Amino acid sequence: MTLRVDAVGAARVLAAHRDVTVLCHLRPDADALGSSAGLARALRRDGVVVHQSFDPGIVPDGLRVIPGAELVTPLADVPAHDGLIVVLDCASADRAGDWGHLAEAASEILVVDHHRSNPGFGTHMLLDPDAASTASLVLDVLEAGGWPADDEVATALYSGLITDTGSFRWSDASAHETARRLLAAGADATVSFELLDAHSFSWLRTLGDLLGRVRLDEAAAGGRGAVWLEVPSRVIAEASEDDVESLVTHLRVVREADVAVLLKEYLPEQWAISLRSRSGGRPDGVDVSDVAAALGGGGHPAAAGCTQVGDAPSVIGRIRGLLG
Repeated sequence: MTLRVDAVGAARVLAAHRDVTVLCHLRPDADALGSSAGLARALRRDGVVVHQSFDPGIVPDGLRVIPGAELVTPLADVPAHDGLIVVLDCASADRAGDWGHLAEAASEILVVDHHRSNPGFGTHMLLDPDAASTASLVLDVLEAGGWPADDEVATALYSGLITDTGSFRWSDASAHETARRLLAAGADATVSFELLDAHSFSWLRTLGDLLGRVRLDEAAAGGRGAVWLEVPSRVIAEASEDDVESLVTHLRVVREADVAVLLKEYLPEQWAISLRSRSGGRPDGVDVSDVAAALGGGGHPAAAGCTQVGDAPSVIGRIRGLLG
């Protein structure tokens, strides 16, 4: 049975343990890694033994700018113990990878997440779908428990906030208030360049070639329109994961399309799919989390993802049918 807690309750769970493993999801983004790095540093400063990891534990180059990323341990090297496991930014248990042996040994599992599709797992869960990022929730927990955020903790958490809100382009006043608190604690706002804007010169040529293949379907999504881009496995093999994921930002700028669909072929006919909707947060908008959930994934109304197997036309056909 999973007990729902607020920030105060989550802080109490944390405070009861001196041996903690902090996990985030497979192929972490800045919110996942920033949340885990920020929490891990705050706990270490309090004398807690912290094992900071994800599966398999290889930090993408574009995320190495996040303070504390260098302390990630491969999941295979994390010792099983009877303390606490904190799982961050995972919409379901399987998103944390192969951690079953750790879960069996732990006395408690605290889940902190902001994905609406999360069905609930662990012994305790702080879930707030209205939170701008998981990093925002981690800051709430740290403040509730009296763990001060230094400049590195604040910068790590700011990394998650700035990326999950798209530089505040899809956020409400609470996200700006969280940013104020983090900046007051010493967050380095210049981290946003490396996380959101920086690319290698060689990527520009690949980017130009890929954008020439973007397709527009104005009848999709009930007439709201959708843009599609498939990234073949040969490109994936040579490009950085951050460069590939950044493509969805370019798709979002098309005026004629409310929905952007990026299909990444990580292995032949095995696709990781990113879905974005400019209207996803509105009552009458396109909720891409519903589409992702129908395909075994999850996420938020404006940003979601899933994995699919098959040739590109069949995978696109499934998504197109769900969008309407």
